[in-house]
Amino acid sequence: MKKIQKIRGAHEINPSESQTWSYLTKKITEIFESFSYQEIRLPIIESTSLFQRSVGEGTDIVNKEMFTFESKSGKSLSLRPEGTAGCLRASIEMGLTDQGPIRLFYHGPMYRYERPQKGRNREFYQLSAEAYGFDGVNIDSEMIYMSYKIFSFLDLKDYYLEINSLGSKETQQNFSKAIKDYLIPIKDKLDPDSQARLNSNTLRILDSKNPETQKILKNGPKIFEFLSQKSIEDFDLLRSNLDEMKIPYKVNNNLVRGLDYYNDVVYEWKSKALGSQNTFCAGGRYDSLSKNLGGRDIPAAGFSIGLDRLIISLSDQDTSKAKKRLIVIILEDNLLHAGLEIAETIRNNLEEIVVRFDGVKSNLKSQLKKAIKENYDFAIIIGNEEINKGVYSFKNLKKDDNQLSLTKSEVIKSISGVIENE
Repeated sequence: MKKIQKIRGAHEINPSESQTWSYLTKKITEIFESFSYQEIRLPIIESTSLFQRSVGEGTDIVNKEMFTFESKSGKSLSLRPEGTAGCLRASIEMGLTDQGPIRLFYHGPMYRYERPQKGRNREFYQLSAEAYGFDGVNIDSEMIYMSYKIFSFLDLKDYYLEINSLGSKETQQNFSKAIKDYLIPIKDKLDPDSQARLNSNTLRILDSKNPETQKILKNGPKIFEFLSQKSIEDFDLLRSNLDEMKIPYKVNNNLVRGLDYYNDVVYEWKSKALGSQNTFCAGGRYDSLSKNLGGRDIPAAGFSIGLDRLIISLSDQDTSKAKKRLIVIILEDNLLHAGLEIAETIRNNLEEIVVRFDGVKSNLKSQLKKAIKENYDFAIIIGNEEINKGVYSFKNLKKDDNQLSLTKSEVIKSISGVIENE
């Protein structure tokens, strides 16, 4: 019978790697919480129309990359390709946006039908922060600082921040017309993707990775020439805030992001370890999105961290401290309760340790040999002799020390000592 394999582009993480994923998720969400962001949990499946109205019908995401299917009742549903639209939809529906300014975060898988490559699976994992009801660039500054704090905490190397202003929707429309007028006479010199975008999503041409297209764009209109006075002042204030916070950045006038809902401030964190697909965190403002989804007209901003790509950027670093591992071994069937009791006592007193107890298995020598092979740090051995004396035989498997006869409290103290001295 043919072996069933995982779907191409789906993401699975083996036990040896999942500890890093859990550690990063925990640390990032702790930093979110320290800035008063609250967790919201969101569905993976949404109405297709949500993304058509938010992300944009002219985008590659909606036209080419969504996993869309029909429900039994005939409704068009899609696996979420990104989280912002769903988060704002839920916040409007729950009435959260009517309660005044609010900060939220969420994490989980997203889905896009793309060619799988380094740092880009069809199923990928994001951690995101969103803020509603905050006008002005101070919230953008806070979000950039929060992301900078995360990457500094992780001691990330060779990464950098790019920022830009897209201006208002009116600015984008005027600029889009100007760039289109400039490119139409030389359309044949553009790469095929840019030619296709010329009539559907003109601004995305700025983000082309084709060198020849980028050469053509250098002599074309620039978006900063179309910015309103307010957009210019906001962008200058953001730059001033970043300078005060000592966060280095580059202004990239071709940075547009791949979703239609953005306005004014946009930014991307990039890593040299990722190759051409080098963005691992991105965000910006989307002040018109709430109204487009049927809610009140409220300012909004957010960013997302791609955990898949972040982990690649950290691939040469030990991001998490592995927990110590202990195995409890009993020598007789009648000692099952004693084994369960000491295992649970250690779990309750020492969060930094993993405890395994299997009951009676093979002989003692075989169990110790297997425990050493599987990289366990400690073993507790319980026989009738130990029970009669009220002690446990304790062995540090990382050293050649003899077994020690210790009381329950002495076992806890010995393990704690090893953990504290590392």
